[in-house]
Amino acid sequence: MKAALRVTLLAGALFGSMLWMDSTYGSTVYASSQDKSVTMTINEQQVTFDHTLPILESGNTMYMPIREFSEVMNYDLQWEKTTAGDIQITMSNEETSLTLTTGSKQAAVNGQAVAMNDKPWNYNGSTYIPFRFLIDQYGLEYTWDSALLNTLPAITRMDGKAQVSVSSSSSFSSKVLNSAYSYLGVPYVWGGMSPKGFDCSGFVGYVFQKNGVGLPRTAHDMYKSLTTSVKAPEKGDLVFFSASGGRITHVGIYTGNNKYIHASSGKAYSVIESSLSSDWSKKTYVGAKRVNG
Repeated sequence: MKAALRVTLLAGALFGSMLWMDSTYGSTVYASSQDKSVTMTINEQQVTFDHTLPILESGNTMYMPIREFSEVMNYDLQWEKTTAGDIQITMSNEETSLTLTTGSKQAAVNGQAVAMNDKPWNYNGSTYIPFRFLIDQYGLEYTWDSALLNTLPAITRMDGKAQVSVSSSSSFSSKVLNSAYSYLGVPYVWGGMSPKGFDCSGFVGYVFQKNGVGLPRTAHDMYKSLTTSVKAPEKGDLVFFSASGGRITHVGIYTGNNKYIHASSGKAYSVIESSLSSDWSKKTYVGAKRVNG
C-alpha cells in the first residue's frame, strides 16, 4: 500500500509576505521576500522544494513546477522542441511515462492519450501543471494540508500562455541553464553562433554571453582559458571532450544528474541533452571546468 503524501512546512522557513504585479499574467502574486522552502513527505521520504515552489492558483488548485518535481522525485525528465515550435516534455519513473506538450491539454501516459484539465503554463521561469494530474497518473496518495493556503505563493491568472521554462532560481548557474534549455532543438550549424544555428562552442559562448560572461570562441580555447578544474561537475560547469585524444573538440554545459546540454553534430544534429554515461561521452570525456559568473 502506497504511503500517503503529506505536505508540511520546513521548520524555520518564514514567509514574509511581499506583493507585486506580474505583467505577463496581469496577476497579483504573494510570495516570500526571503529564501523559500517547502518539504513534502512522499512514500515515507522527505523531499524539499527550494526557491521554486508549488503554486496555488485561484486560492485552492495546486500546480507543480515540473522540473523541480521531477528532481525531488528522482524521475527522468527530457525536453524536446517540436516542429511546431512547442516543447515536448517527457517525465518518467520505472512504471509510468508521462508526455505533454506546452500549449496543449492532451498528454500521453504510457502511450495512451489522456486529457489534462489545464494546459502547462509558465510563471516566473518555471512550467507548471496540475498537481492532481500528477497524483492520479503516478498513483500518489495525498492528504491536503490547509496550512499551505496561507504560505504557498498564490497567483490568479488573467491569461494562460505556456512557454518553455526551467528553474527560476536566481543563482548564476540556474540563469545559465534557463538560457541553455530555451534553445533545445535549435539546429547544429558548423560555425554557428546564434539561435539560427549553433556549433558546440558557439552555443556555450552565446549562452554565457547572455548572462554577462564572455568566453573564447573555440572549445579548445575555452578549456585552456578556464583555470578552475572540478572533479565532480555541478550545474552550469563546462564539460569538455576530445574525439582525437589530444585537442579539445567538443564542449557542453553540465545540467545535473550526469547529463549535459550541447549542440550535437551527431545523429540529432541540434541542441540536445545527453548523458555523460553514453558510449561516446565516456570515450571522449576529458574533464570539467567552472566559469565564475
